[in-house]
Amino acid sequence: MPALEGSNLDASAKFTSREYYDLSMLESVPRFAKIAIPLLTILNLLLLVWIYEEYLHNRFLRIYVNDSLQTGGSTAIILLSIGFLAIASMVLFTKLVGYRRELDRILATGTFRPVEEGFVNRSTRRLKRILSRLSRKLRGSRGLNRPSATH
Repeated sequence: MPALEGSNLDASAKFTSREYYDLSMLESVPRFAKIAIPLLTILNLLLLVWIYEEYLHNRFLRIYVNDSLQTGGSTAIILLSIGFLAIASMVLFTKLVGYRRELDRILATGTFRPVEEGFVNRSTRRLKRILSRLSRKLRGSRGLNRPSATH
């Protein structure tokens, strides 16, 4: 594809040109790193589970950790936060890979996939429906329980 001039871009060229969207982020990562990073992440998660199991069943490790940190609550907080961060990083990485595949598909075909209804939109619409039904019920019950002027 020829080099694009800044003023001569039409809408279809923006979605089909690799020069316009620099998608070389994952392509610039060495193959070794693409293999090593997920393997090391899995290894770290396995070590986290192993240390947690060892902490639960080995009283000497439990005494050592509790003495080192002075409280058992801080250990739980630390382990939970490390686990949460590990899971969050894996989720974000898989989402990044999915978005990259979608962008590659868009660039390859020049078309968009039909927009799917997301979890947030679905939940928002469901919540609005529930609140409107609830408000109708509340208005209806107030109308029936309202004291009349003759009593």
